[in-house]
Amino acid sequence: HSSILARSYGIPAVCGVDQARQRLYNGQTVILDAFAGKVIADPSAAQIAECASKRNALMRQKELAQSYLAAPAMTKSGKRIDIELNIGSTNLPEDLLPYVDGVGLFRTEFLYMEKKEIPSEETQFEVYSKVLRAFGDRPVTIRTLDIGGDKPLPCMELPRENNPFLGNRALRLCLSRPEIFRPQLRALLRASVYGNLRIMFPMVGSLDDIRQARKWVEDVQTELRSEGIPFDPNTKIGIMVEIPSIAVIADLAAKETDFACIGTNDLCQYLCAADRMNPDVAAYYQSFHPAMFRLIRTVIDAYSRVKKPCCICGELGGDPAFSCALIGMGLTQFSMSPSAVPEMKQMIANLDEATAERAAQAVQSKESAAEVQEFLNRLVSGECKGNKDQLP
Repeated sequence: HSSILARSYGIPAVCGVDQARQRLYNGQTVILDAFAGKVIADPSAAQIAECASKRNALMRQKELAQSYLAAPAMTKSGKRIDIELNIGSTNLPEDLLPYVDGVGLFRTEFLYMEKKEIPSEETQFEVYSKVLRAFGDRPVTIRTLDIGGDKPLPCMELPRENNPFLGNRALRLCLSRPEIFRPQLRALLRASVYGNLRIMFPMVGSLDDIRQARKWVEDVQTELRSEGIPFDPNTKIGIMVEIPSIAVIADLAAKETDFACIGTNDLCQYLCAADRMNPDVAAYYQSFHPAMFRLIRTVIDAYSRVKKPCCICGELGGDPAFSCALIGMGLTQFSMSPSAVPEMKQMIANLDEATAERAAQAVQSKESAAEVQEFLNRLVSGECKGNKDQLP
């Protein structure tokens, strides 16, 4: 999650550098190339000049992308795309608020990670209602507590597990800890009268998970009603699609939920059986694996058939190359880090439906992640930025 925070603030970052603290020293000249995933210590004059040239080109590209920010996200063919934000606190990017369509992912775990004690219902209510007020009628999707795996909490002692990513985490943990889950649901439902709230459950693997979570919501609604506390009874309830099992039965899940958000970070981890925290298997964590696109298409099609919203809110939702193919599959809602919004709008403005459909077909027929990524990067760098000589 340090990587997610760095990306949201536009800070270059490289992770998994072996023995970095032993090999680097204060005052040393270092090039950090976050695109290539390289750290170059004591670079030569030629390497510094090359780096400066790349940086200048990047700054020009960012300036160009910024010019698309105020325009609606609409393809050349006139297809409207919703652009939403991934956020983790009430420190909202004020400069972006007028130009986005809502919040596709509010990570509530950051409220818990910041404190040495579990935030009270009242504290949570104040945070949630503040965000809802800021976005008015625009939807705000708030994910219930998603801890465990790579997210320990200073305010809660969690048992050590051999495979924490496959253990008692996220919704599983909340269902077993009513003293945590109930106050959060109460705070969320109380805040629902202040805006357009969507409640989303993470780590859903079955219809049983969905039914148990919805029962909790119904029980808390009954509780609030008996206490005379107002809430919106029409609050939408959705799920994160990040476990392959729920993606495979997305047609069934779509009947029991109001919406879905595809969490590409964990979906890739579970699909590729590669721990995203382990640098030794980083090569196996393949975001552009053809299987990722095939599975995501299954989810998009399932929710499309019942005319319910489907969004992508993992980090790949802000990747123009990845998202180009998903638009071709019919996806129209993307949520991303604030820093990714201008480039996504630039890509969308220069994209026509024929190109998007060509990308969607190609990614499912390629044989490797490398082939898919190369194809999409060339497509977006050329056709979607006006540079025709780079077309695949």
